[in-house]
Amino acid sequence: MEEILICPVTREQLQALTGDELAQINRSIAQKELVFYDGRPVLRGLTAGYRSAKGGYAYAQEEGILYLLRKDAVVLAPAVGRREARANLREEKQKVQQYYDQVGWQKDEEGQYVDYQKFADQRPFFQEYASRSYLRLKKYLRSQGTYFLDVASGPIAGANALTLSRAFAFHICVDLSRRALVEAKTKLGEKGIYLLADITNLPLRDESMDAVISISTIFHVPADEQGRAFQELHRVLRSGGTAAVTYSWGNEFLPAKLMHFLNSILGKRPKALLESLWGKNLGSVPPGSAVPSLYFHAHPYSWFNRNNLGFEVQILSLSSLNQIHSQLFIQPWLFGRQILRMIFALEEKFPRFFGRWGQHPLILIRK
Repeated sequence: MEEILICPVTREQLQALTGDELAQINRSIAQKELVFYDGRPVLRGLTAGYRSAKGGYAYAQEEGILYLLRKDAVVLAPAVGRREARANLREEKQKVQQYYDQVGWQKDEEGQYVDYQKFADQRPFFQEYASRSYLRLKKYLRSQGTYFLDVASGPIAGANALTLSRAFAFHICVDLSRRALVEAKTKLGEKGIYLLADITNLPLRDESMDAVISISTIFHVPADEQGRAFQELHRVLRSGGTAAVTYSWGNEFLPAKLMHFLNSILGKRPKALLESLWGKNLGSVPPGSAVPSLYFHAHPYSWFNRNNLGFEVQILSLSSLNQIHSQLFIQPWLFGRQILRMIFALEEKFPRFFGRWGQHPLILIRK
């Protein structure tokens, strides 16, 4: 694993701490001599970890999770100093981290992750469509290799992500949420490499990943850092490889525009009207999951046309529907399964059109 890891502060290669190095670091911790990069005192000894090549920083590894956020760098050489203003996660990222640690990847009474209950249509006939849409990624990614990178992997809740990485030696999970990585480890075991890290500062060597995915992630990155997130995925991707990113157009897609049109002519929110018609609440939030808030910003299609990422991207269709609109407009007793199969077939035939006008585009980065 050493050959692919770099220090998030200095960009030097990381090396596993030896027993002697761990002993020396723990003696310094016991004597209250060491601080983290953000200025916090280091109060607990390390059981395992890595250090930067020149020995300036160390990073703890606990229960198989390697902590590679800049703020968690243990400063070993006072001469290297620290930049406290740059150390902490931005407020938007902290909100995302807190949401997934405290709410999103907790399980409800039925053993389901709260995030999926909130943001995914759980109806079986819709899950068929969602699974087929997700597996579109297989057409574009390398089918085998050494390192499969999954940025903002979450808890690896379904079988689809495992299907994509099955023929790779390692499935690398990167996430801001410790809870996500703990859950992912129960699914992947020794095949997984678990990095608590930031998509805008990936602690991975250039051109080290055979295939890269990032599912429903970058719209949770601060708006002015999303370009950097795409560039980091491109940087770590090996030549000849593909990175697949799923994104959202927010309200800039056809069903949302239809909702706005209906609202203007009906004088009543269409969601409330249809809920009255169906006799149930749609897209409701599970009890006890209202806080903390989750940052979201979706750039419009035009942003990708005018923003210079330094490389070209291809925008195709992943899934045209979101949870609320699918529940409002597609019902199992109104030929819902047949309608979804027709939508999937149209997406397959016209991937660029539905990539532009559907809810969830598939953005491909090739290198």
